[in-house]
Amino acid sequence: MKAWRIYEKGHHSKALVLEDIPLPEPAAGQARIRVRAGTINFADILLCQGVYQDRPPVPFTPGLETSGVVEAVGPGVDLDVGQHVAAMSALPSGGFAEQALVRAHAAVVFPRHISFPDATVLYSTYQTAHVALHHRGHLRAGEWLLVLAGASGVGSAAIQLGAAAKARVIATAGSAEKLDLCRQIGASHVIDHRNEDVARRLAEITAGHGVDVVFDPVGGSLTEIVRRRLAWEGRHLVIGFAGGQIPAFPANHVLVKNYTVLGVHWSAYTAHDRPVVAAAHKEIIDLYEQGLIRPAVAKTVGLHDVPQALSALENRDVVGRLVLAP
Repeated sequence: MKAWRIYEKGHHSKALVLEDIPLPEPAAGQARIRVRAGTINFADILLCQGVYQDRPPVPFTPGLETSGVVEAVGPGVDLDVGQHVAAMSALPSGGFAEQALVRAHAAVVFPRHISFPDATVLYSTYQTAHVALHHRGHLRAGEWLLVLAGASGVGSAAIQLGAAAKARVIATAGSAEKLDLCRQIGASHVIDHRNEDVARRLAEITAGHGVDVVFDPVGGSLTEIVRRRLAWEGRHLVIGFAGGQIPAFPANHVLVKNYTVLGVHWSAYTAHDRPVVAAAHKEIIDLYEQGLIRPAVAKTVGLHDVPQALSALENRDVVGRLVLAP
């Protein structure tokens, strides 16, 4: 089978090698799937460079999140051959390949009528946003929800889930095209974080109330700005640091403003609290079937185009989600 391989960690443009390798055999707790779709993530760029939290030994195949048809299972796995699943890959046999190994305990089964590109985005992207907003953030109808990087994959999921929960959604983005997408998928208000005074706009939009919930996959200076606009008993959800800098939350400010900072490490729930994942999966499928959410898939690319897709993501040229469909 064909697979992208990393033999020496570094920038994906130089480190990735496409080659033919033997089919991987699933070990205990693993399944092998024929890959039908997979999300292309910023985390995969870090994985190639060897600076991601998971650091498999070389050689390995990147591709952290994938979906497809079960072809073989290892001992102790309750998945059936032929089922349509999405899951976290079992490194070193990741999803940038024709077939991949997945962690069975992290897999969810999808109805066959849901396309694989939609399924793979509904899996981790919408799971992250759902667990953040509801399990961690306890978002309520009528609250002000601020979504940073609203046109990103996880940001667009948070906008749709927030709108479905009848929150009042504000989204930030950095271009007219991205702001338009945020409006189209459910944001009531948008802010150009590159050209507008974000703090002043938040005060205007909320009439001084402030933001009840912040969905923050960005970090850096933008976090510093918006944490000062949190409302009384607000919740700041830390999703990631796409901005490149890890922010600090001064304890005195947390105390005086009486807000909560909540970490959201979604993938850890697959090991620590599987029922949270199962409950979110059921609700996400229900919302999808009702037409209340739709994955914002920007583009699907073939296996040969993975390096270029990662570069587009790195350069912030992507509006929505990039999906591999080999």
